[in-house]
Amino acid sequence: MLRERLVDLEAIVAIARHGSFRAAARELEISPTALSHAIASLEARLGVRLFDRTTRSVSLTSVGDEFVVGIAPALGEIRDDMESVNRERDTAAGMLRINSSLNAAIAQRSRH
Repeated sequence: MLRERLVDLEAIVAIARHGSFRAAARELEISPTALSHAIASLEARLGVRLFDRTTRSVSLTSVGDEFVVGIAPALGEIRDDMESVNRERDTAAGMLRINSSLNAAIAQRSRH
């Protein structure tokens, strides 16, 4: 079974969305050359071309189009779930206990 990295799948969707390796690389914060090599490597592992490339344009092949249509919704759900988990991490939770002497609590109360 093929186990592709999530980053590779995000790259395919970004290239398809932008129609450009350069714009997708900018979004993914990697160099266009690194992105091109990653996609070429993925295509070699899959044994199919996902993109038709010329010096002026890039477009999905029919196989690439079907692949993007299949994976884009799942990647969107994964992104949403990751953001949800990150929001929970930033939210304080649990019980806070403060141990103090009775005199300190009374002194603090009388100041207000």
